[in-house]
Amino acid sequence: MSNDEPFTTNYTHMPGVDYTFASLDRHLTGEECETLAQKYFDEHHRMTLPGQTLFVDLRPAFRKPLTEVTPKSHAVSKDECKREFKE
Repeated sequence: MSNDEPFTTNYTHMPGVDYTFASLDRHLTGEECETLAQKYFDEHHRMTLPGQTLFVDLRPAFRKPLTEVTPKSHAVSKDECKREFKE
């Protein structure tokens, strides 16, 4: 894996509320995913449609504590996310 390829972690907060987190250094733990999902739940609700996931890009925060991170996020189709990251 090159340095530019992210580790992706898929997480379902509740049925129909799906996230894909991208990080440069590791996969996220379930606890980290839950914390981030709660933090971005309102954004997810406003931005996604059925069949989409909220892609949360943590790569700019490489090796920083997640509490200090303000990631970029956008809605993508689940199929597009699978193709892009070849899960």
